[in-house]
Amino acid sequence: MNSQQIAYFLEVVRQGSFTKAAQVLYTSQPSLSRQIARMEDEFGAELFCRSRTGAVLSPIGKKYYDLFVEMEKRLAELSMEAKRESLQLEKSVHIGVPEGWDVLPLIEKMEALLSARGEELKMTFSAYSYRLLLSQLRNHQIDGCICPKGLIVPLEHMAFLDLPPLQNVLLYSRKHCPPENGQEYTVKDFRKEKLLLLEQEDTSIPKAYQLGFLQDKGIIPETKEYHNIDSILLDVSLDKGFAISDIWSRGAFDRNLSCLKLDQKMPICVAWPENHSFDEMRLFANLFKESMESLQ
Repeated sequence: MNSQQIAYFLEVVRQGSFTKAAQVLYTSQPSLSRQIARMEDEFGAELFCRSRTGAVLSPIGKKYYDLFVEMEKRLAELSMEAKRESLQLEKSVHIGVPEGWDVLPLIEKMEALLSARGEELKMTFSAYSYRLLLSQLRNHQIDGCICPKGLIVPLEHMAFLDLPPLQNVLLYSRKHCPPENGQEYTVKDFRKEKLLLLEQEDTSIPKAYQLGFLQDKGIIPETKEYHNIDSILLDVSLDKGFAISDIWSRGAFDRNLSCLKLDQKMPICVAWPENHSFDEMRLFANLFKESMESLQ
């Protein structure tokens, strides 16, 4: 048994499905099943009662799950303790953000607030796809993240601080023909256009959020999915469809795109593992919220 097998086992339990777990872990289902089978051979017992309704833990599997969850929690605590010792007196946080978000003005505001108060906090940032962002957060590769609240609520053992909601926008090409009535664009002017989305396998939550907004307007658009945000923005600029994003998106400032503000705002938050509720992370969360409020 190794750490990879334990991680695979825990993800199958969290997802309730070998197929979904394989997608989250970026591996094939046969490979995942082989790793679980090796664990079962080593333990001499079946960990799951396999059925059409999904992967359900067996009685002994439930005991192993409880053991591994406790072990994972303890390892995370030890990792954080080691990190604190290595940092000594330096306050530092590493924060993940969704790829395509421009948070530079907020970072500059936070640094100004820290300087004015005589406080120190070293902040580093990395951008990820939604799936990788959540993976980095769960595996303690980042201290926390800024992201849509809908991504965090389903997760266990996460602390979060609500932030002011983020204005949603509709992005379309400057080449797009003006409305027939000569008035300003509205959402309904795009009812016959194609909605460009990130691949659903990345995470279905943003897709459901966007489609739900349009359906409330009586619009059920044709959709096309892409591997990354840059490809979406390129095709929007070429007038191959429209995208729904937010005011932090690079697309909102792209000279080849136009931006229509929508009557909807997206709940967002700063999130971090609840067993990592150290002072630096709380300081960052409160400071980020204050910076957002001051710039609105």
